[in-house]
Amino acid sequence: MRLIDRYLVREAAGYAGLGLGVFLFILLTPEVLRLSELLARENIALSHMGQLFLSVLPEKLLWAAPLGVLAGLLMAVSRSAADCEILALKAAGVNPLRLLRPALAFAALGAALTLATSLWWLPHAARTVRQLQSQVAPAQVSYEIKPRVFDERFPDLILYTQDTTRGGAEWRGVFLADVSRANQPEITLAESAVLLPEPERGRLRLRLANGSTHSYVPAEPQRYSVSTFAESDLNIRLPEQAPSLRVRHHADLGLAELWAASQAGDDWRAARADFHRRLVLPAACLVFGFVALPLGLLAERTGRAVGFVAAVAVAITYYLLFLFGDRLAREGGLAPGLGVWLANLVFLFAVPLYFQLDTRGWIDRVSQATARIPGALASFLRRSKLPISTPASPEAALTSPASPNGWRLPFTLDLYVAREVLFYSFVLTAGLLMVFGLFTVMEMLDDIAANQVSWSLVLRFLWSLLPQAFYTMAPLALLIGILVAMALLSKRNELVAIKGAGISLYRIALPVVLCGLGVAGLLFWLDHNYLPQANQQQEILRNQIRGRPPQTFRFAERRWVFGEQPRIYHYSFFDPSASLLAELNVLELTPQGFSLRRRLYATRARWNRHLQSWVLEEGWERIFHPDRGVEYRPFLIATFPELKEPPSYFRREIRESEQMNWRQLGGYIRELQQSGFEVTQLLVQWHRKFAFPLVATIIALVAFPFGFTLGQRGALWGLALGIGLGFFYWVLAGFFGALGNLALLPPILAAWGPNLIFSFGGVYLFLNIDT
Repeated sequence: MRLIDRYLVREAAGYAGLGLGVFLFILLTPEVLRLSELLARENIALSHMGQLFLSVLPEKLLWAAPLGVLAGLLMAVSRSAADCEILALKAAGVNPLRLLRPALAFAALGAALTLATSLWWLPHAARTVRQLQSQVAPAQVSYEIKPRVFDERFPDLILYTQDTTRGGAEWRGVFLADVSRANQPEITLAESAVLLPEPERGRLRLRLANGSTHSYVPAEPQRYSVSTFAESDLNIRLPEQAPSLRVRHHADLGLAELWAASQAGDDWRAARADFHRRLVLPAACLVFGFVALPLGLLAERTGRAVGFVAAVAVAITYYLLFLFGDRLAREGGLAPGLGVWLANLVFLFAVPLYFQLDTRGWIDRVSQATARIPGALASFLRRSKLPISTPASPEAALTSPASPNGWRLPFTLDLYVAREVLFYSFVLTAGLLMVFGLFTVMEMLDDIAANQVSWSLVLRFLWSLLPQAFYTMAPLALLIGILVAMALLSKRNELVAIKGAGISLYRIALPVVLCGLGVAGLLFWLDHNYLPQANQQQEILRNQIRGRPPQTFRFAERRWVFGEQPRIYHYSFFDPSASLLAELNVLELTPQGFSLRRRLYATRARWNRHLQSWVLEEGWERIFHPDRGVEYRPFLIATFPELKEPPSYFRREIRESEQMNWRQLGGYIRELQQSGFEVTQLLVQWHRKFAFPLVATIIALVAFPFGFTLGQRGALWGLALGIGLGFFYWVLAGFFGALGNLALLPPILAAWGPNLIFSFGGVYLFLNIDT
């Protein structure tokens, strides 16, 4: 019997590793994109990158490890039951419940590893992230400074630079406005500056050269102070949360520290719930060990697919109960311990019911309905084309009439291959979307409880998130679907029959490529017509869940604007309906040296349509002569014909690229280019509007030859290879995108680079297929 135990544990370990890879891929994709952004910056050491990746891993592993144990045991038991191995054990007089011992042993191993991650790795990793963020923040900020952009991230400071060199360490044409005193900004201009990070003090030191500082009191405009300098040092505080890696509350506390924090204080409930959460997730592995065996035995009548379907259903049910109990625990509806342990208790008390599932008649009805899904999908595909008589297998397809060159459409073989690809892609898409939505809610659990967000709002958020999740996950699902379908065709020797009939494998590539083109067209249509509105609604709901103020998507307050000429506008209020600017400052700069040539101030400025210029009221003018000093002139009403920027110039719509289609984004980029805004990142996103949908077709070219190399290894290896290729593409896309955002690559190459690399690899493999 030890042989059987080792056999089941070995099978479960392989499937568990695969399931863990799927779940970690979904959870780590956003973090990989952030880390790719950091990796593109030359001053981030590779050792720091490795530490950051290992530090964000344990929190994701805590959520994914119980699901990995569940998926491993379910798929191992269901495969054995579907292949009649369980039936052979019964014939030998072995009770199938005997398999509970190796199942629990495997679950105990998973629980031990999860417990070590929860009690030791997680708090250590959280402390490491905080420490590394303080070290890399100053260097990171220097690379985030964009030329010709007003940067308002720094406390009480507005920053503008004409150009940056040496990766952001040297600046040319520097403008600084100290806005710590309301309506009295102190202006500093310098010809150049060098940035000196001081991570140990949590600040930046800016060494300015050849500049001047201007200040005055609005109540006494005749008094004006100007000081010049050849060199001056300025200390700048770092913006809050400069690095974007987030550390959960209490994540850096050990178990004893959490228990101490839960004894007193305003957030004792949250601390007590976090204390129990450290233990409940490892215990979930043991609970899943009990659940997996009876559910996996259903495959003896329902087929292998029960493993995947049951794993997803059990995971969703468990984590929904966990969310419900955790919410009650933090809000006071239940004791913290009872609320957090609610899902484990419910599943554990329901274990006797699971062992009676195979005696229920509804299982037979569900399995029969599930078995009809592939046939229904094939029937739909047939009805969507010209009416033909479609055989049910490729062997029958080979006998159907065709044109002499064998390329007539619709062809039965095409429908058969397309049905296989689309069926597995559809199933994987549905599974990935459910898991993605589940993990998204799990990561926002603290905010949901802290802000007392209703479940109806969470469901609305998930519904608005669904289009973007489908847009992101569909290419991966298609990749895995093609790999699995081709691997199964090869394992069932159907490819041998196709080649034996004299049909080239290039011929069956046609429906695969057409599936890729269809998915690419669907993604492009979705991004053009539906995603902008859905993403806007998603962001509004996300801000409500996070407890942030609602974000406007109309017209933002841009109080610092660079004009069409070397001129800076600053105002305290803009009324677009009356074309009125309040407390307007206009700073005219010299083209060389970046010094102040003239400064205008007006209490109000109104746009005159007949003069096509601004009329300034109750203000003054100062002209700075290099050799004659300062010339001062007050006025009640004055016009300056050179101020020709119309009110529409100050009325720009601030929106994210995800909330616009390619046409809207292109117009938005053209508008911002005239206002002193850096649009490199938006240009990268504009090219990605075309590059990302097309990756579905490119993936079809890559997956088609890869599927044949799997040979007799079957669908499992296809799934594993698909995850690996998908992870590699996301890392590559994130890295190229980061280089493009930093202007280290042209935007078109940053967006299309990963596609080109995959295209070259796919064409090479495609041309080397043994047809």
